[in-house]
Amino acid sequence: MFKTNTIVIFCCLITASCGYKPLYGVDSTGRGISTKLSSISVDAQSNRQNQLIRNEILSSIGANNSSPAYSLSFTSNANDSDTVQAFNADTLRKSYQLNVKFDLVRKSNGKSVLKGTTFANVSYDKTAAPFSDYQAKISAQERAAKQVGNDIRTRLAAYFASH
Repeated sequence: MFKTNTIVIFCCLITASCGYKPLYGVDSTGRGISTKLSSISVDAQSNRQNQLIRNEILSSIGANNSSPAYSLSFTSNANDSDTVQAFNADTLRKSYQLNVKFDLVRKSNGKSVLKGTTFANVSYDKTAAPFSDYQAKISAQERAAKQVGNDIRTRLAAYFASH
């Protein structure tokens, strides 16, 4: 027991002395990444896929600032492709690819501070049942939006942690 406690304390001391700090921790002023993330406004979107991505980003960054310091815009491109087709053609494995380009702009000077691209590739089954096919595709779109939204949030957090 004593040896285990000593090892844990030793590991904590090494981690503290190496400059490691948690991504979502707070600094000496009491502000942290979550405060910076909440200062981002995400542009309104015109289609369902982009709205799903926007909703995912907003829910993960907690954007509720009445005067945001940053604006996030993005464009997406999605397509379906056949992955595997059974010999009897009753079942078809589809792949839904979602590619997103995003741009974070500082509102005070209009300059881009972070640009990037991300993607999601999710698969689903297409069967002979039209309603099931529709639901499977909707689910694939939602899963892809969640993946892309989480990736964008992580990249934004990493940017704010380093600046």
